[in-house]
Amino acid sequence: MVANIALFGWPLVVMVLFRTCSRPVALLASIIAGYLLLPTQTELNLPGLPTLNKDTVPAIATFLVVLMVGAGKDQQGPAGWVPRSLLPKILVSAIVIGTFLTVVTNGDALIYGATFVPALRLWDALSAILTVLVSLLPLFLGRRLLARPEHHQVILVALVVAAFLYSFLALYEVRMSPQLNNIIYGFFPHSWLQHIRAGGFRPIVFLVHGLWLAIFFSGAILAAFGLMRLSTGNLKVAYLGAGLWLLMTLVLAKSLGALAITLLLLPIVVFSPVRIQLLVAAGVAVIVLLYPMLRGANLIPVDQVFNWVQGLSPERAESFGFRLANEDILLEKASERPLFGWGGWGRSFVYDEFGRDISVTDGYWIIVIGIGGWVRYLAEFGLLCLAPILAAWHARHYRIGLETSVLLLILAGNLADLIPNATITPLTWLMAGAIWGRLELGRDVNASPAEIPTPEPERARAAYARRAPEPATPEPEQAGQPAPEPAARQRYTRQKARIRRDRADGHNRPKTR
Repeated sequence: MVANIALFGWPLVVMVLFRTCSRPVALLASIIAGYLLLPTQTELNLPGLPTLNKDTVPAIATFLVVLMVGAGKDQQGPAGWVPRSLLPKILVSAIVIGTFLTVVTNGDALIYGATFVPALRLWDALSAILTVLVSLLPLFLGRRLLARPEHHQVILVALVVAAFLYSFLALYEVRMSPQLNNIIYGFFPHSWLQHIRAGGFRPIVFLVHGLWLAIFFSGAILAAFGLMRLSTGNLKVAYLGAGLWLLMTLVLAKSLGALAITLLLLPIVVFSPVRIQLLVAAGVAVIVLLYPMLRGANLIPVDQVFNWVQGLSPERAESFGFRLANEDILLEKASERPLFGWGGWGRSFVYDEFGRDISVTDGYWIIVIGIGGWVRYLAEFGLLCLAPILAAWHARHYRIGLETSVLLLILAGNLADLIPNATITPLTWLMAGAIWGRLELGRDVNASPAEIPTPEPERARAAYARRAPEPATPEPEQAGQPAPEPAARQRYTRQKARIRRDRADGHNRPKTR
């Protein structure tokens, strides 16, 4: 009962936020608070409509409220809901068309031993397309309302504040065991055994798994140290303290992958200039986008990574090896229908001769390829990965600032975590939308001056440009005499008098035949 009230009463919270806060702040509070506080397993499935759960209800409510009240003067981002750039238009269209073709090409029922998997009907295409579009609503909202550099800094502040408050709940579960979801909503959302680590507990709070909580803290840590560089005085010290506090919380959360991502990206956030940060974010995006091809061509050093993990923890190495084995069999199954995949309802799983599901889908990339094929993968991951790549490509021309480069590193960390885990969230799409909006604005906005290199042509022009002559300072007026007229006005007066004399002479001159 409490879970249903919280979930389906959230639109009222969204309306209050938009009446009391600016549009960007209300959007961030609606999506982030809904993601962190709403129950996980509570949902409503209606025929032909997308599932209503903690990921979709805040996005739908926010979208409807923005439609009713408008974007407001504080939007200052790209107009309209459809991206103006051709590339995101193509990618969104490919997701929609690919989803329809996935349903069309999977009209056959599957039988594995005693297991019967039904065929997909054309009616399922409507539900699948609506589900995809609803999942992309944070992307469209972020593009329209969070495109400017000052909005990117507001995103960083929102992540730090939300994570700092959430850390107290996480630390409670580190000490007392993950019980808050059970206490408030009456159920535990995942496997209990997966949240017992190193003689203690891995917190989960109200999220689907402790790994989702860890990657959220990872992004907030990078945001805190990025804000430290953007701030001065007491505020700089405050963000430094918040970053150290969240780093301690992440260590106690006992998630090795998120901690490794944080420790790799944190020195880049703290010490590197904007250009290096953009290149690192773009490099991570390229690796993630090409990972299935590299994995299939055996160009990813999985054996070396396995040996490194085994040196750290045999238990973690066993889990990592289990993931790799499942990736191999799922890739083999996906290769049977490579373009548009197998569709949903468990059709992309691997079954034995008795009809038992013997596969475990952990990484988001393998889930997308199995369900929607390469068309869905390239379109969806293109929306996520091409924004960092284009931002690095246009860094000088668009004058990308530190607030945007830090946001891109946070997005890159989340993208890297999509390889072993399915930690795709509304916050991921929201950040990607904010970056796409910034790219659409281009040079129309003034980025933060922090660490922005001056382009070479402008430096050359500034070095060789002639200095404009300084205007002459008029002498002070003498007592009893009028101030002299400016030189330009005196010249204009003399020229005008000369023209009058010439005209008079012309009228008085005798006419000759």
